Amino acid sequence: MKEIFKKNIRILAAAVLGLSLLATSGVVFASNDNHNFSFKIGSYYSNSFSAERYRQTDSIDNKWKVNLAYSSEGAGTITTFWIHKGSNRVSEYKSITQGTGAHTYKPYSTANKSYVKLGAENNNYSSNTYSVSGYWDEEIW
Repeated sequence: MKEIFKKNIRILAAAVLGLSLLATSGVVFASNDNHNFSFKIGSYYSNSFSAERYRQTDSIDNKWKVNLAYSSEGAGTITTFWIHKGSNRVSEYKSITQGTGAHTYKPYSTANKSYVKLGAENNNYSSNTYSVSGYWDEEIW
């Protein structure tokens, strides 16, 4: 009798573990990631955008991040970044200097629980175009 009981307990434990794994397999947890971006910054103030990422948080205290690692405009130059949702900007504009590491900022509440993308433009009204790359994250925790 004890042997049958032990066998049933093991089967039940395995079933509970399996169901727990299945129940959480579709859940994506926010973390501090580095999603690559690379695009051309157009002339004047034309906008460039990354691919969209889902911002699952409901808190503006969960900041977004950008790191301008490279600019063909040169070392120490500035590009303006923000996050964008649909046809709306959902954070303040931020002027980022190339080579200064990762910067984090609070978004607007309209960025929460939605798909957002990184937006960028030249920080000055110029006919020059240049390439930028680095990484960003729609939410850091």
